[in-house]
Amino acid sequence: MIRLRQIKGADSGRELEFDQDLIRIGRMPDSDVNFDPEVDLDASGRHAEIRSEDGRYILIDTGSRNGTWLNGQRIKHAALRADDELELGRGGPKLKVSALQGRPGRRRTISRTSSALGGRDPRFDPLATQSSTASRPGASGAVTSFLSDDVHLRDAPSGASRIRRRRQKAAILWGAAGVVFLAAIAIVVSASLQ
Repeated sequence: MIRLRQIKGADSGRELEFDQDLIRIGRMPDSDVNFDPEVDLDASGRHAEIRSEDGRYILIDTGSRNGTWLNGQRIKHAALRADDELELGRGGPKLKVSALQGRPGRRRTISRTSSALGGRDPRFDPLATQSSTASRPGASGAVTSFLSDDVHLRDAPSGASRIRRRRQKAAILWGAAGVVFLAAIAIVVSASLQ
């Protein structure tokens, strides 16, 4: 069993506990430890993995863009110990190994808790849905919900407003690009008529 606590990033304060052979880390929604795709930009989609090998947990960088750091040192792979700090990209989200006990078991998530979603968009947050590693093929057990008692739906609007602002910015940029394109066509047409 390995217990991780996020100490930096959009979900600071959440604790994750696993008893499985492979733990995927990154911004992709299907990662076992996933980060906010709009806030934790230093983490790659498929950033790193923690694998069980010979009774130890090994941290492996999976070709991430910004590198994986263990206790301030950039690594490609390294054995984990209690109190180690994992940083996903320099200045990116950080996890602390708060406990390592016994031998890693099969693919089964023991528990996932979060102190708060902090405005995360529930469409990208597996903590706000009813899916888990237990629902994937080869996993056992059933998890009904990952929402902790202190997570409420009122946290979602700030994520929705962030998406709305991004869409407005994109619309403005596309509109400006359209105006430039039309001006270029007008110049070409007027030049060809002369």
